Amino acid sequence: MRQVIGVLGTPIDKLNLNNVIERLDQFIQEGRFHQVATANTDFLINAITDPELRHILREADLVVPDGMPVVWGSQLMGCPLPERVAGADIVPRLAKLSAQKGYRIYMLGARPEVAARAKARMEADYPGVQIVGCESPPCSSIVEMDSTSILDDITRARPDILLVAFGNPKQEKWIHMHREWLQDVPVCMGVGGTFDFMAGEVPRAPSVLQRSGLEWTHRLLHNPRRLWRRYARDLFQGGKYLLRQWRSLRRQRESGQFDLHVAHTGECAILSPVGDLTRIHLPRFRAAADEALNSGARLILDLQGVTSFDAHALGALLNLPKRAAYCLQEVRMLAVPRDMERLLRDCHLDDELYPFAETVAHAVTEWEHDGLYWRVQSGKEAAVVTVNGSANSATTDQLEQTCRVLINICKRIDLDARGVTYVDAYFLSALFRLNSMMTCRDGYRDSAPSQLRIACGSTLREALTRENVLGSFIIMDAPEVPKDASDVASFALEMHSIHRSGRVTQAAHAERTPMLSVITTS
Repeated sequence: MRQVIGVLGTPIDKLNLNNVIERLDQFIQEGRFHQVATANTDFLINAITDPELRHILREADLVVPDGMPVVWGSQLMGCPLPERVAGADIVPRLAKLSAQKGYRIYMLGARPEVAARAKARMEADYPGVQIVGCESPPCSSIVEMDSTSILDDITRARPDILLVAFGNPKQEKWIHMHREWLQDVPVCMGVGGTFDFMAGEVPRAPSVLQRSGLEWTHRLLHNPRRLWRRYARDLFQGGKYLLRQWRSLRRQRESGQFDLHVAHTGECAILSPVGDLTRIHLPRFRAAADEALNSGARLILDLQGVTSFDAHALGALLNLPKRAAYCLQEVRMLAVPRDMERLLRDCHLDDELYPFAETVAHAVTEWEHDGLYWRVQSGKEAAVVTVNGSANSATTDQLEQTCRVLINICKRIDLDARGVTYVDAYFLSALFRLNSMMTCRDGYRDSAPSQLRIACGSTLREALTRENVLGSFIIMDAPEVPKDASDVASFALEMHSIHRSGRVTQAAHAERTPMLSVITTS
């Protein structure tokens, strides 16, 4: 059973370096995809303001504390982590493991000369290490990055370990958005500047500074212009967030009691812990949750009777949605009292993790509306696609296929994304591909240039701004519905006839995509 604690809304695994290497070895033996993150304070602060990174860290199979402030924060919460586990310490141990067991390593990222020196250093220090790829793609945003050739090369190389050195959060997002391509790579880990350390580009601090938690001072002295802003933010913002979580946990009044009630209604199991939900009571809570999930029930959490949490309980709550997803199930939470809501907010357990529902009936109803929905209104020259819901790698492909068909029919596409509640880098990349496709169609048009225009809500606008690509798109306040908009049935027939005539060559799955007024993907 995975043991984690909750620090600023991120589940951190309670493992030392040897335990981490054992876990990674176990991942390789399992053979399926696992994402590993080495989270320092910068990661945790970025995750607070970046919903996608926050989601990725919660979805990761292993998150280790790559920073002494994270370890100190865990001690402040009364649930100390064993030690700092740095990516720069994990990679040499993986190289040693490769030499011993024949595991295949693929290195991705860093400047070409740095990656080459790091590769040569590993091969010299660990004779027999199997490095089956070393690729340094050009620097670009994750949205504009063309990863097809990289992924093809990784597939041919068949690595057991993929080390991605793009820096945070790009490396975590790249791994997550391509996880379907990387299903046969057991360990995929972002390693930040580890290749720079191994290549001698950046010297590591003396071991005494590493052990005392002052390695950051050594880095700052060697590169003050690049790092001082980051470390100042980590110190002040990280300290503020940690103190807020600590203060909220300290305010609780323990009852000295605990009980757990389980009720069933339809396909749902309602878990109602009462009293102190702390480390000593978690085994009972986890067992009840696992029993419900393994039986195929959806989980509804009722925390109204809980009087206190600790960081172990927060970690269990952070990890529960991932456990539910593994069982192909989901979790909802009933509305909590105001004091409890404030505590959860201060500990960064947001409604994105557990959507709140006023009653059990509301929770069940909300389940029926999960996913991504869109409606198509098409005329001869233009079309409007109205999108609502969660736009991620699991729900984007059919929407992209639909838009590709429309692009081959219409000169203008207005994408109304004001109802989108979550977006990830995969969705942004799909928008970038569609925008490029519209631009390429200009040579085929007889009159006005073709356009993809986007009506952004705050969620999509913030995501485009974070990735510095907002200026790459035509942004509008609201879409223009075509005056000659046809009904959906004739639109579907038109698409199929055009597809059969061979004009829609890029929509390979057009005939398989359900063209209804509202199309749902789960």
